[in-house]
Amino acid sequence: MNRNLIILNVFLLLWLPGMTFVEGQNDCFRGRVLDGQTGQGVSDAHVWENILSEGAVTDSSGYFRICSPDDFEQAVLTISHASYKTHRVVVKEFSEENLVFKLEKKDLLKSEVQVLGRRKPVINKVLPGQSRISGTDIARMPTLLGESDVVRTLQQMTGVQSVSEGIGGVYVRGGGPGQNGIFLDGMELMNPVHLMGLFSVFNPITTNEVDIFKGHNPAFLRGGLSSSILVSSFDPLQEKGFVSGSIGNIATNLAISQRSKNGKIGVTAGFRRSYLELYRGIAGLMVDDEKNYFERSFYRFYDFNGRIAFHPTINTTFYLSWYLGKDDFMIDDEEVGYDAGTNYGNRAFALEWRHRTGANSVLAAKASYSGTWSDFDGEVIDNDLFFQSSYDKYSLGVVITSEQFVHLLRAGMDVSWYQTMPQNMEMILMSETTRIKDEFRNADVSAFIEDTWDVTSQISLSAGFRGFYYFNLGPYQYEDAGYPVEASSGEIIDGNFYGAPSVSLLVRSPGRGEYRLAWSRNVQMLHLAALSTMPLPNDIWMMSSPQLSPQTGHLWSLEYSRHFPDFELSSGVFARLLKNQLVFNVNTEDEEMNFEDHFYHGKGRSYGLELSARKNKGRLQGSVNYTLSRSERSFPDIFEGEWFPDKFDRTHDLSLLASFKLNDTWTFNANWIYATGNNTTLPAGRMWLMGTVMNDYDGYNNFRLPAYHRLDISAGLRLSSEFFRESVLDFSIINVYNRANPYFVFYRVYQGESNYDIDIRAAQVSLFPVMPSVSWKFKF
Repeated sequence: MNRNLIILNVFLLLWLPGMTFVEGQNDCFRGRVLDGQTGQGVSDAHVWENILSEGAVTDSSGYFRICSPDDFEQAVLTISHASYKTHRVVVKEFSEENLVFKLEKKDLLKSEVQVLGRRKPVINKVLPGQSRISGTDIARMPTLLGESDVVRTLQQMTGVQSVSEGIGGVYVRGGGPGQNGIFLDGMELMNPVHLMGLFSVFNPITTNEVDIFKGHNPAFLRGGLSSSILVSSFDPLQEKGFVSGSIGNIATNLAISQRSKNGKIGVTAGFRRSYLELYRGIAGLMVDDEKNYFERSFYRFYDFNGRIAFHPTINTTFYLSWYLGKDDFMIDDEEVGYDAGTNYGNRAFALEWRHRTGANSVLAAKASYSGTWSDFDGEVIDNDLFFQSSYDKYSLGVVITSEQFVHLLRAGMDVSWYQTMPQNMEMILMSETTRIKDEFRNADVSAFIEDTWDVTSQISLSAGFRGFYYFNLGPYQYEDAGYPVEASSGEIIDGNFYGAPSVSLLVRSPGRGEYRLAWSRNVQMLHLAALSTMPLPNDIWMMSSPQLSPQTGHLWSLEYSRHFPDFELSSGVFARLLKNQLVFNVNTEDEEMNFEDHFYHGKGRSYGLELSARKNKGRLQGSVNYTLSRSERSFPDIFEGEWFPDKFDRTHDLSLLASFKLNDTWTFNANWIYATGNNTTLPAGRMWLMGTVMNDYDGYNNFRLPAYHRLDISAGLRLSSEFFRESVLDFSIINVYNRANPYFVFYRVYQGESNYDIDIRAAQVSLFPVMPSVSWKFKF
């Protein structure tokens, strides 16, 4: 049955590019919109036929098509785009060839940037919980340590948890950091942050735009259980070339985007390097020794990303993309007995071929590699631990996209192979040494089909389905009730089929309001099991195995949004049910236990309300975003299956963002966030037992840390220059009022002169005090 399904998917994929879509007797004419200066196709241009009152939007290469029930005698077209002058033309001669229209660039006013909604093939306009963020939106964020940031911009949105102390992930609608599909130019990146959450791995200079789907993922995306985040770099063949960078006291950034004279080859690349380790000495001049967290900490990161584009013919383009990044982090705090260091990072490469098979269809094929690793080595309260983990993925896929009169159709398939080493550990507890190493190999074949249908001008419907055939590969060994189960190298084990359907509805009201309703069932083969006793980015990536089922979840959403000339308002509710959630048990005493037996299996649920208001015009712009939510988990082996709050459950999450343009020289930005504190497990009481203090626990995640709040401000001074296209001095202060937000809390026992003379104190580790920075941004 599974084999027949795979054959059917292959047949559909090969058949779809050549199929003919019946549209009655409609007569259509086709055209292409070009940049009058560069000759490149203009995407997202609006083409309106005034006689028929019909319109179209150009695709990524500038092509469009308009159809009529009758033959065309003449057409009166209005072609508009935010970056080009409006072009009006009367067409009287039609042919089978594409009509070509050239647009002239506008002289855009620098005093105001207007972000307009656009339709691109990657966006499914029907899905609730989706947003597009432009590079301009990111630049308006208050700079942190001299840079605006992609992830920090995402964290201002409703349903996305705001930044926290040392939190190295993105938390969307009650999900965990391992339940997001995060992609840079189509390359999957597993750890999306630098410096324990202060920087993202995405270079803001090379970032063109970001698309986020909060749980309702389009079928063509192999996204995560909670969200899909797509970050796109500037296309060097479509954008004007530049050399840009920033130099600050924390980090340096340099980026370039250029194309050849004939317009067939282009390169975009960016490199960043921090030198925050120098701050250890400087911080002592501004804060007390007791609050000088940098004196006890060491931070450093770098990343290098880019893409090369080759356009040999009018219908064919090749892209080679890459990302390399690494973090080094260390804490040396003798007072609390913590001396540990870690390094972690991402590496990814992708080669993509895109070919236009018709005026409104594109065939794309991609081969890619993604990998992540983390190492931890240190002493935590007199216990030595060395820990390594890694994850590697190789994939090959093909997608066909076809835009019809009222349909946007996609279909495709891909094959992926995984190799994970969830743990390579050496642990010394009470002078007893334990060494463990585990590796797993897995693969899957996946196919999808989806359609977005504009039923009427007020109603749109979207439906999609993705199927997975997932299997494990030998060598594999597992001991069950004393009986070993073994498989040799390359042998297929425990193959299963999984389905992920989705459906969504969009209804437009006459007063510019839009209602969206959706249901999705998501499937994720990958697990990120939290090491709850170790608050560092060393959690375990683990693929599903014969003993660990894939994660599944159902998500329901209802959303209402309305656009005014100067404001945008939106509200929504969501509910989610999760199965096959994991927590890693690091306290087992059974040395012979199988690796999969170290996990607690459970379920989860979350629900919430999201409210957002945004002012996007004028000298003063800003937004207010508030989320009221609940996220809970239940594990049969943890306190008899009682529901308990998830570690990152937050009842309230509020962010206030303001940007004020004083004049052509000065711009000021401020961002204040407040969130209910994270949860942790601490003892509810203690007792003496045979001369030793024993802890008594009452519930899991039974203690909530103090609320998190922080104010960041920045100011930009634009300098006049005849050499630079842009020259700006950026001044920023993070954590203005020096809030000591907790990184983690634990109890430490201090021994007195006698065995029963002890003092037990709560110890808090915080990372980031008030931190000013200055940077210079330039572009030419």
